[in-house]
Amino acid sequence: MARPRMRPSFRIGARCSTGALRDAIERRLAAREGEVVGTLASAHCVLEVMADDRRFWTPSLDLMFEASTEQEGPGTRLWGTFSPRAEIWTGFVFTMGTLAIASFFATMFGFGQMALGHAPTALVVPAAALVVGALLYAAALVGQGLSIAEMYTLRAFLDDCLREAEENTAAPSVSAPESAAL
Repeated sequence: MARPRMRPSFRIGARCSTGALRDAIERRLAAREGEVVGTLASAHCVLEVMADDRRFWTPSLDLMFEASTEQEGPGTRLWGTFSPRAEIWTGFVFTMGTLAIASFFATMFGFGQMALGHAPTALVVPAAALVVGALLYAAALVGQGLSIAEMYTLRAFLDDCLREAEENTAAPSVSAPESAAL
């Protein structure tokens, strides 16, 4: 069984130009057919489930794309990351960071208490922070499990856009001198 990851990600090599992919995403978002909305910048796109269907745990799909290198051949490299909404992710990272910093200072204070011969009562803080951090991590994994249907919807939207972009990418035409050489 695959181990759950905090922000599942994937990489795809598409056989279409970045412009064709961008156009396909833009067309599908403008048509507003289906359950996905999003924003599109030059080489970055954020896809989300429509506002009516969003819940606390609903993820977004963050996409970055660029032209493939010459060694890879013509096409587009695409990186996708599923993550919670920005405010949820920020709160998660802030809370985990706060727990880590509080644990560090409480540990130093506890060692100071021990060095002075006092009871190290401050060492309760790192233990409590570990429990709170584990509960927060478990809650994140539960939220990820609850959002599988939305992640599938977002990925299916992307796959449809990729299929459309690859179909619309015309094969390079062969010029007369090139065809004579064939």
